[in-house]
Amino acid sequence: MTRVESPLVVRRRGEHTDLVLGNVVLLSSAALGTERAFGALVPPASTRVLIGGLGFGATLGGALGVLSPEARVRVVEKVAEIEPLLRGELAHLASDVLDDPRVEIENADVVDVLARERDLDAILLDVDNGPEWASFRTNARIYAPAGLAAAHAALRPGGMLAVWSGYAAGEFLARLRAAGFTPSMVPLREKGVLRARAYIGMKGPKGLDSPRASGEKSAP
Repeated sequence: MTRVESPLVVRRRGEHTDLVLGNVVLLSSAALGTERAFGALVPPASTRVLIGGLGFGATLGGALGVLSPEARVRVVEKVAEIEPLLRGELAHLASDVLDDPRVEIENADVVDVLARERDLDAILLDVDNGPEWASFRTNARIYAPAGLAAAHAALRPGGMLAVWSGYAAGEFLARLRAAGFTPSMVPLREKGVLRARAYIGMKGPKGLDSPRASGEKSAP
């Protein structure tokens, strides 16, 4: 099991906060709006949800806002220091999402967790800048055929896989299709400006709901 325990640096840039590991910006509060919209793509009827990447809690907050009280959300975060920071000096960024009774946090690699999960309703992956820009080298396996196969096996029929991306990655749609998903792209806008994208893969002929962001859905 891969975990990361290395010193993180909290860097503030005006109104924004970054978490920096070495020379890599792991997280930036500049992306919170699109991450909340990404989390809100989870089908509301979902009861078993896995989120890869705690971040500043925005994806989790977006999901909790549409899920029922009966839902259970497991958040998998490989960087051990992030949760204590969100319960401490950066708690203002996470609101109260970590204290929601529906939430369980696990310090692990999301690929390892996916390998043992079954019958999930939705998987939301917000662990990198996108499928071609992994924050850690080991994360690249998430978007490779074996990683996508693990995600497909972890979902129930009709379940949804979603990947946050800060850039256009249209070729990833073909990879999702090759892994057995029905792919699509949902634009994520902030104040009317396209800031990120969600790459969606639906398992099986029928999903729980149609994913939407800003009232739009793009065909593959």
